[in-house]
Amino acid sequence: MKISASDQVADWLCALPPQTKHRVRTALRTLAKGRGDIKGLQGNLEGFNRLRIGGIRIIFRQISGKEILLEYANTRDVIYELFEQILGKRGK
Repeated sequence: MKISASDQVADWLCALPPQTKHRVRTALRTLAKGRGDIKGLQGNLEGFNRLRIGGIRIIFRQISGKEILLEYANTRDVIYELFEQILGKRGK
């Protein structure tokens, strides 16, 4: 499966320390195989999924049967609130 990333996710990933970056990249390779700590989101974020990597969350959605778009990435304590704000600004 092909994985593409928003500018926010790409910039966020580049700014990570090496060990964390390695953990995230490993988790993304697993996601490309359709596995990982994945959960569908509910409420205002229905239609999106999250990938959990320790205290990190990546919100993504499946574009087609063979493509995943990484929408937003951040730490668990702020990701859902910030992503909802972003969605509100762009009209989902």
